[in-house]
Amino acid sequence: MVALVLKLLGNKSVKNSSFKLVSRFYHPASKEYVTPETLEPLTYTKTSPEFRALAHTMEHSVPIHGFTEKAIINSLNTLKMPAAMVSTLGAANSATFLHSSPAVMELIKFQLVEKRHRLVEGIDAIAEATRLPALSDLLVKRLKMDIPIAAHLNQMTAQLMVPSAFMTNVSIPELEKLADDMIYYSNEEDHHDFAWYTKRAALATTYLASKAFMAQDSSPNFNQTMEFAQDKLHNVMKLGDYYNNMEEFAWFTMMSGVNLAKSQLVKG
Repeated sequence: MVALVLKLLGNKSVKNSSFKLVSRFYHPASKEYVTPETLEPLTYTKTSPEFRALAHTMEHSVPIHGFTEKAIINSLNTLKMPAAMVSTLGAANSATFLHSSPAVMELIKFQLVEKRHRLVEGIDAIAEATRLPALSDLLVKRLKMDIPIAAHLNQMTAQLMVPSAFMTNVSIPELEKLADDMIYYSNEEDHHDFAWYTKRAALATTYLASKAFMAQDSSPNFNQTMEFAQDKLHNVMKLGDYYNNMEEFAWFTMMSGVNLAKSQLVKG
């Protein structure tokens, strides 16, 4: 099971004839956090029509129509862009067996990547630890970004967790990068050993569990979700339990995909 999780999280330090060097290191490296013009793995810049259309869709249309082509077309019409543009968005993505088009998959990818970058905007990564935000503050900040689309989180999570090329190439890498960023830009102590993996697995598990909680939360301003997230984060990061979260992370990922996929198929 540990080998499975290491494979999902990526071995950051391996480079030889048998392995491909991945884009991130197993230790903190400042050059990974230079603000780019293109928010990889997106292939278009912030000034492009694609970025403008998807940003408008996330802000104005997804809260109403969910992660659907209807949401994208609604925003294209509002922006007076050709509706045919929906056929070119996400051309590199494959449709899933949940019947989401490449454009919808690109919309999901966009919201993951754009919010991950926006989460740490304005934070000085080389500031003294006392001037960096707490890890719990970043976790809550990221969860609050999804309040407008809370009603559609199950729909999105179903797409993210279904075993597919999208899960391998986007869902898991983006979850890994989000955990990296939250730890790197917080005052949380980092590590250069096996704890590097376990701490990120624990944070990823906390984030996923909090999103699942949010999808069912009816409390004002999702206060119960924020309390749940902070309590779980405290348990796994401050009480030394994160070494026990490796199997929980892999099991949660697998079962979320199976259960949500079955739910969506029954509805269809």
